[in-house]
Amino acid sequence: MQTRPLLPALLVSVLAAPAAAQQIVFDDFNRPDSTFLGPDWNEGNGDLVIQSNFCKGNVPFANDTWMNHTSFAQTYTQAKARIEFERDPADNFFGAGVVVGLDPSSWSGVAVLIQDNDLDGFFDRIFFHAAINAGAWFSQPTPVFYDFPTQIPAGQLTVWTQEAGDLAVARVEDAVGNLIGTYTASGIVGTPFAPTGSAAGVWVRSRPFVDDFFGVEHRPLDAYPTSVAVGAGGEQTLDMTFGSAHAGELYFLVSSTATASPGTPIGGGVLLPLAIDPVLVWTLTHPNTPPYDDNFGTLDSIGHARARLILPPGSPPSYAGVTLRHAAVAIHPVTLVPTTVTNTAFVDIVL
Repeated sequence: MQTRPLLPALLVSVLAAPAAAQQIVFDDFNRPDSTFLGPDWNEGNGDLVIQSNFCKGNVPFANDTWMNHTSFAQTYTQAKARIEFERDPADNFFGAGVVVGLDPSSWSGVAVLIQDNDLDGFFDRIFFHAAINAGAWFSQPTPVFYDFPTQIPAGQLTVWTQEAGDLAVARVEDAVGNLIGTYTASGIVGTPFAPTGSAAGVWVRSRPFVDDFFGVEHRPLDAYPTSVAVGAGGEQTLDMTFGSAHAGELYFLVSSTATASPGTPIGGGVLLPLAIDPVLVWTLTHPNTPPYDDNFGTLDSIGHARARLILPPGSPPSYAGVTLRHAAVAIHPVTLVPTTVTNTAFVDIVL
């Protein structure tokens, strides 16, 4: 079969084009050990340090330790934040999480913490809070929490909101990318204390490790990182958030080398914001085929799905200079008529 090299071959003949700006911040904490977190961080409470190319909590569990990124500015309805977290084997009863819509002066925001709840040294429960030190979830009298189906020593947490800002969502994966669960808490809009801040940051209890903080201006289709190198290879995550109204529908993420305005009619009154070209035709006729992973499937119970674009190491240098445009379509599972489409996102292929 020639499906694997076909799409890269099509890329050789196209040119890159400018792409719409989307605020993205990232920190891998790869710098010398220090009590100084770096110029992009405001340490709001407690003590965090840089240790072994990680951010690490440095106080006992009873203290709330947090920091916010100084250049990220998005309201909680427009923010998505992600961290990787890992236990310290010498520690127990710890927690690591993120907060969006943070007001540093009041500590309020959508705060999500993954915790070792039974003192065995593994992450096993996720909590939703109305603030970093809050005891309740917005309109609820008690915190909203879920126990994991399996305990994990490390993993990845991604947090965002949807349903016009009323539903908080947390996606948890283990250290190798297996989905542990997608967890939700509703009731943000109904409270008189909805988040008013625009910061995002890291929340730690005790001494776990945190790595690869990522914040992005959240859209129905989020694509990150925005570039992949041909020499080293790499992958782009493609997060689709259609909303609970589209739960159980099919989705199809496709790519092109150019956008189209007002768009290409695809049925159901939906306009695909991509131009028809050989790359688009290829992605339509080769679902879930490398370099794409899971670009066609079924949306989950909140209308979310995740795909990946994976470029293997050692790809030909001639691929560099190409910009791929992506968009995703939701499709009714019975009539197969498109119901809605996302914004466009992009990836630059570089040397």
